[in-house]
Amino acid sequence: MSMWLKLAKIDVELLESVRANPDLIGTIFFNGGQAPAGFQRETDMFGDDHRALSALAEARAEAEHETVRWRKCYPWLAAATGEDGQNDVEGYEFGYGPAFVLDPGQVTAVARGLMGEGWRFGAARRNAAEGAHEGFEDLGPFYAAAAREGKAIVGGVS
Repeated sequence: MSMWLKLAKIDVELLESVRANPDLIGTIFFNGGQAPAGFQRETDMFGDDHRALSALAEARAEAEHETVRWRKCYPWLAAATGEDGQNDVEGYEFGYGPAFVLDPGQVTAVARGLMGEGWRFGAARRNAAEGAHEGFEDLGPFYAAAAREGKAIVGGVS
């Protein structure tokens, strides 16, 4: 069974619509048809294997802090992946728990926090077939791009 972390950069207007109508989250991630206004699936998506990401974070936490409780050791990574539970969207189950949203200010803080925690991400790569950001190394660049663009982020684990 796979668990996939999915994130999307969205405009503030779409963020407000998502907050008012959480069912729009399904349209962003799971609808093969028309994308919501202000959203481009080809450039505004991120995906990574959630179990692999967690295993990497656990291994680093154990090596650096002698614990596997990575969410406590790396709160910005926990926020970036929705694992801190502080920005959950009530009324929308993503698959393995609730969806979460971060406004543009929170996105900027998370991008800076990831760097502060020492997550040295490589140059952004894109899935050639889909154009989407993919893989753990793209998480930091994805958040940095969203911060530069003044975008919010919605995501969850499916």
